[in-house]
Amino acid sequence: GSGCSMVQQHPRYVVAKKSMPVHFICYTQDPNSMQWYKTAEDSDDLYQLDSSTSRYSIERREKFINFTIFRITYEDNGIYVCDSKNLTAEKKWPYLCGTELRVIGHSSIQQIQSRNTLKDAIIIVQSILLVIFISVPMLLFLDKVSDSISSSGDVPSFTAAGLEVEQMATYEDITPFRDVKAKWTVGEHPGEE
Repeated sequence: GSGCSMVQQHPRYVVAKKSMPVHFICYTQDPNSMQWYKTAEDSDDLYQLDSSTSRYSIERREKFINFTIFRITYEDNGIYVCDSKNLTAEKKWPYLCGTELRVIGHSSIQQIQSRNTLKDAIIIVQSILLVIFISVPMLLFLDKVSDSISSSGDVPSFTAAGLEVEQMATYEDITPFRDVKAKWTVGEHPGEE
């Protein structure tokens, strides 16, 4: 932007493992009037980093300021900005031309095993859900097909079990009632042959 043209920082974004060294460089025409500041991502606090300590060093050269953190920790996460020395006295905020540092840690064997266990559990749950979502529609489809075959009358469902159907007379097949006397009343006895 407008204020970033007089200062150039390198790099813009750094991801490094815990306990590793990190170097930032600020290119400027007047390194003696500039200094490093640190702010957290979601914080309004601005910390001055003006002189070297046991954790970091600030080295001024003719055209740049080098800022080195010897062994980074999680507390070093934040945005580092190179700007003029009198910012905090003037209650100004630095230009948004900083370098973001993200510190990542080493994974322990327990963390790796717990991640693998979680992945295995997710895979098992996905497999079970996949079987359910495939088998339920198939069973419903097969049930509908068997219902449509049994209701069409082509093949009764009880005939397939080996039972025969007796032919029954319908209403039209019944003859009108006639007053016919039984044979045995006309001279034959039912016990006789």
